[in-house]
Amino acid sequence: MNEPTELRFYNPGWLSDEALIASFTARQALFEFLRDELRRAPRQGTVQHYLLVGVRGAGKTTLLQRLAVAIRQDTDLADHLLGLSFPEELYAIKGLADFWWAACEALVDALERRGRRAEADALDAQIEGRRAQQRTAGLHDDSGLRLLKQVCDTLQLRPVLLLDNLDQLLERLAKSGRKKDLLTPAYWALREALSSADAPLLIGASVRLSEPFTDYDKAFYDFFVPQRLDRLSLDEVQAVFDRLAEGHGGAALRERIRARPGRVRALYELTGGNPRALGLLFELLRQGTHARAVDDFERLMDQTTPYYKARFEELPEQAQLVMHALATARRDRSALDFGHTAAALAEHCGLDTRTVSAQLDVLINAGLVEKDSPASGRMRYRIAEQLFRLWLQMRGSRRIRQQVITLTEFIEALYDSEEREALLRSTYDRLTASHDSRAKLQWALGELQPSVADRRCLQSYATDTLLASAEHRTRFDAILAPGDLPVELEWLAQARQQLLAALPRLQSLSFSEQHLEALLGALTLDEDSKRTHVARLLDPATAAEELTRLKLQLGDESQLLRDFGLSDSDICFLHHERSCGRLLLESLSPDDRELRDDAQRRELAWTLLGAGGIPIATAAQAEAWLAWSKEQFADASSEEWAAFADRLRKAGQTAAAQAAVDTALVRGESAEAWFQQAALLHDADPAAAEVAFRKAINLDPQDAWPWHNLGFLLAARLQRYDEAEAAYRKAIDLDPRSAWPWVSLGILLADHLQRYDEAEAAYRKAIDLNPRSAWPWKDLGLLLSDHLQRYDEAEAAYRKAIDLDPQDAWPWNNLGNLLAARLQRYDEAETAFRKAAELSPESRNVRAALLCLQARNALSAGDECAARQHLGALLADVPDVEAYLASPLFVEILTGHALHSGRGPQLLALLRELGFERYAAPLLLALAAAVTDNAAGLEKVEPELRSAAQTLFERLQAVRPADQPEGGA
Repeated sequence: MNEPTELRFYNPGWLSDEALIASFTARQALFEFLRDELRRAPRQGTVQHYLLVGVRGAGKTTLLQRLAVAIRQDTDLADHLLGLSFPEELYAIKGLADFWWAACEALVDALERRGRRAEADALDAQIEGRRAQQRTAGLHDDSGLRLLKQVCDTLQLRPVLLLDNLDQLLERLAKSGRKKDLLTPAYWALREALSSADAPLLIGASVRLSEPFTDYDKAFYDFFVPQRLDRLSLDEVQAVFDRLAEGHGGAALRERIRARPGRVRALYELTGGNPRALGLLFELLRQGTHARAVDDFERLMDQTTPYYKARFEELPEQAQLVMHALATARRDRSALDFGHTAAALAEHCGLDTRTVSAQLDVLINAGLVEKDSPASGRMRYRIAEQLFRLWLQMRGSRRIRQQVITLTEFIEALYDSEEREALLRSTYDRLTASHDSRAKLQWALGELQPSVADRRCLQSYATDTLLASAEHRTRFDAILAPGDLPVELEWLAQARQQLLAALPRLQSLSFSEQHLEALLGALTLDEDSKRTHVARLLDPATAAEELTRLKLQLGDESQLLRDFGLSDSDICFLHHERSCGRLLLESLSPDDRELRDDAQRRELAWTLLGAGGIPIATAAQAEAWLAWSKEQFADASSEEWAAFADRLRKAGQTAAAQAAVDTALVRGESAEAWFQQAALLHDADPAAAEVAFRKAINLDPQDAWPWHNLGFLLAARLQRYDEAEAAYRKAIDLDPRSAWPWVSLGILLADHLQRYDEAEAAYRKAIDLNPRSAWPWKDLGLLLSDHLQRYDEAEAAYRKAIDLDPQDAWPWNNLGNLLAARLQRYDEAETAFRKAAELSPESRNVRAALLCLQARNALSAGDECAARQHLGALLADVPDVEAYLASPLFVEILTGHALHSGRGPQLLALLRELGFERYAAPLLLALAAAVTDNAAGLEKVEPELRSAAQTLFERLQAVRPADQPEGGA
């Protein structure tokens, strides 16, 4: 295996000849061209001089060094040429005299490299002596040039001046005090010196073609042949990486880089094809993926600082402003736009557009900016080297968000998706990198996630990492600006930071970090409630009282979660995760990274699926969770799969529920699995459902629920009421503390067996067993209202149900029916229906009842316009219009009341105008007969309408303004 070669990014001259040859990877074609030109250059006679033009880092210095090595080592060059290399910066040169003496010193170095030490020492002595004699000569004295020619003539070698930063040398020669004279005689003297038959051959380098080279009246116009070192092509970049890989890691590294062509293209875009930047990035590629990637990136930014800082600071002040704007102006990473318009940059940096456009031309000529003219729209500009832009961005802000945006682009270019996953896994080890580095890496990787949920997950990891550090907790607000995090995550992070800071004080009140996580991660508290709790805990005046109240609420939640089947450790873990912004159950998806990342989260999600803790609202969600469960928990027990099936069934996802039951039965014949099978067959195949319930009973004879649900099936679907009663009473015997069999028994006794007193007793027994349940109160209210005519008690029962479950619409709906149909308190009835509609906006029956009563009340108030609006809405919305228009609410309470209060003609006109005749022709005939007091007229109605019209006429006549009908609501 080859020994790794050294890389010198700023001082290639420090490398040995062998190391420089091995590391010389770019500009091969240009090197070969110049080498061939040197080979053909005569020892005597006129020669062509060359100028290498390229931005810093384009490879000019390395190319000059490579030519120097070739002149030393290649016999077809060394036999007639002598390469003289100068320092990259010639700080001591004030005039041409200094330059020629520097050339003589370079000749000393060249002789020493060739092993001709005696000649080198002799020349060194001559330089010292002659230079001392010429100190009083002019700045542009040519004594050094004469000595150079004399020695080289003796050596029978022509000197080749390999001069970096020729443009800087010319600037020094042009200086006259504080002024710069581009027509200085020194330029012409240098041109003349380089034009003689025995003149040195000069290959210089410059970052630009400045006025001395381009202006017609200047000394070096058309004197040098420029060779532009433009950005490398994509193929050249690939070749650079190939050669670097062969020199530093062998074939394996070469193949790893080649395996992902997209990475090479991304790095090409990132570096602008700049060889020095490519070399710096190669070092990171060579090291591979590890948790210190952020440190590597920041070290890269540090290593590039001398390079980019010099390039930036040599720009005019206004060009610097535009360059900074190009780097930091906000851009949409998802958009396909090339860059920024001049107008957008002008707005960002506070200059007028004309000035910005002029400075953009300067930057384009300097090779720092490139432009693109879209097919439509204005010209756009961007920094040619994206790494340069990232460097400017990193230096522009200490906020983590801005640094992360920069880091994200870098990681996206350098690593493929598998490598990014490896990077993420490396951050889980807290010993591999600092909190700061791990947090930045997690956040940057989050920016590359395709889904919002996965981005939030990695942002939560980054926030955890920052809050785990006491140093970062104290300056959290300085690290994260408002809006850096998603809203829900930002609030949680702030609350955690504030409560952790207050923890020493709160611990004296027996408030622990576990309480903190239970509060922020609670399922039964909404965000507003949590905010209130946090604010009161942070206030020393209210903290003690608030903590007492909070512990009761948290205790209730813990018990609820235990009822779900969670252990205490599960509950602690759930609260911890939710306090960090993960396991947000209402939006959790089986594809989310947080489940892929952690087995404990997956186990908890599986338990919560069976407990109903994860909402499943659509068939797509059901299928996704089902597929995930089969992949992750195929070996779970029959009972666990049955629990999952139960939640799918109750969510209305019967196809997925049946698939879950099938899996449960494959895992074993459990009572729970057969119970779920029976529940799924209840409506479609009652006989098969009965068989399944009885299988469940046989497998677990002591379980009351199969008996209870068998009773419901026998009553509701098979009309075997005596057997149903026996099943309910068996359930009661097996579980005498359960209220549900008593409720179901009460419904059976009231609705099918007409044993109303026993039904009332059953409901009251259910209330005794579970006084906090609203359900028996609702059914008791119906019994008292519809069968026992104890209306005041019925109203009290409904209001008790409302108190116990304020979010249930049906007690409000039943109360509205009672108030309207039995107690004639219509305004209160409208209020009750309105509340029911608010709680159950999807219920068209509830909306119909409200609209009917609103129309009745509007007519009573003489507001025909409002009545028309309500009636029109009712006709458009009611689910079964014909049936509803024959209901007591519409016939007796609306139509009968209008008739007997003198509003019959108005209502009849409205109904005809709105097209009710199509759906309720018998009712309109009856109302017309009542309005005109012409009951005999109904005898002439078509036979198919006559009977219904006469019945409705009688119902309308039975209504009296102060005495509403006895028919049920």
